Amino acid sequence: MKDTMISITQIHNAAGHARVPTVELSSHAEESTYMIARYLMRAVDAILAFFGQQDNNSLFTWVYALLVFAIALAIGWVLKVIVVFVSRRIGKHLNSDIYFFLLKKKFFTKMSRIVPAIVFLILIEFTLTYKVNLSTWLTRITWIYIIIVFALSLTILATAMWEHIDSRENKRHLPLKGIVQLIKGIVWGLAVIVILAILFDKSPGKLLAGLGAFAAVLMLIFKDSILGLVAGVQLSENDSLHVGDWVKVNGTDANGTVTEVTLTSVKIMNFDKTIVTVPPYQLVSGSFTNYRNMQLSHTRRICRSLLIDADSVMPATDELIDRLKGIALLKPWLEGKLKQKAEGKRFDTNNPDGLVDGTIETNLGIFRAYARLYLDSHPRVMHEGSDNTCFVSTLPQTPTGIPFQVYCFTDTSAWLDYESIQDGIFEHLCAALHLFSLCIYEESSGRDTVMEGYVSSARGVETAFGLPYPFLKDLPSAASSVKTNDNPEVK
Repeated sequence: MKDTMISITQIHNAAGHARVPTVELSSHAEESTYMIARYLMRAVDAILAFFGQQDNNSLFTWVYALLVFAIALAIGWVLKVIVVFVSRRIGKHLNSDIYFFLLKKKFFTKMSRIVPAIVFLILIEFTLTYKVNLSTWLTRITWIYIIIVFALSLTILATAMWEHIDSRENKRHLPLKGIVQLIKGIVWGLAVIVILAILFDKSPGKLLAGLGAFAAVLMLIFKDSILGLVAGVQLSENDSLHVGDWVKVNGTDANGTVTEVTLTSVKIMNFDKTIVTVPPYQLVSGSFTNYRNMQLSHTRRICRSLLIDADSVMPATDELIDRLKGIALLKPWLEGKLKQKAEGKRFDTNNPDGLVDGTIETNLGIFRAYARLYLDSHPRVMHEGSDNTCFVSTLPQTPTGIPFQVYCFTDTSAWLDYESIQDGIFEHLCAALHLFSLCIYEESSGRDTVMEGYVSSARGVETAFGLPYPFLKDLPSAASSVKTNDNPEVK
């Protein structure tokens, strides 16, 4: 094999006529490549001679270019078939997620598309010297095609790597998609610069230097992407946001699960299945609530209050205490408190005998102790660990009553289970209030006014419907108080 400079001086066509020196190589080439080009040009000469156009140099150029293009496509098709066959065969013997991701994204097939362009690029160098313009533009277009295919292949590779990391190694579900988008942006940005350099026949370095003058314009155009990138890095570095987290963004309707984090947006699926899109930098510059730790701890806080009517709070009488001793859960506590009271001791907080906090002086204080005993005996309320605080307290009185607060943690963070446990606790406490002669505060309605007038008119309350339970429980059953037309007393 030896290198040969531009050296064709004569090419004979099928008719035996000598063609003037019309072909030259733009660079050193191997003899084998030169021979292929020579055979192709002879084939073109033969075709033109068949149609009587052997002296048409312009037509010779176009036919030669089309022939090279067809050969390049044929080689590319054959190579594509081989690559697909081999990649599938290899895939059966490999246990690599990355390889299967690449196979799924048709990485090898798309990479093989570079080969026809390279073949065309090599053979098109043998063009007519007086058609240098055509040769130059065909070469430029081919290089642009190669760059686009190469950039597309790199982005597919980046996507495959991200899918591999996100599915297996990204245990914390970090928002890595924004980083992948950044890599793709850099790849396509460089590709565009190189393409422009090819089109204008300039150095890519000079184009990059010239872009500095447009830095301010680029900052405005890609403002959201730049802010999103910075915010994404901060969120990842601080471990503030994962895909799958339940978040609530203040000042927006976003209250649900994070489904996707990109350079320009954070997608949150609300519990009503609506999608809210929030810019990443809004999470960094503003504030949001992340319930991830609650989900990971498998506990959830109950912090809710009953409004007790202040008029129903009264000193605990002996009669009330004796009646409350009938409650099995409360009896040991009452006996212990009565014993301490008889000994002249008073420990309403941090009782040395292990009794829960509460005072025996008022019905509300006894109910507070009962509520704590009930929570301590509840199988779904957490009692272990410093983070699982459990207490019952009264908050400052309001115009709507005395807030009776229950603060505890359930043994699950599942939404439906949590709501069911919370509902059961407050339903029980509401039903137990009458035992302590306590009432829940409710604002008066028109029905209350009618009921008050009905009772104050000296009519029997047994005919009134909807009286509070403490009054209704001592009345005859509804069935015995209903009068029918069969009753002779009905007038």
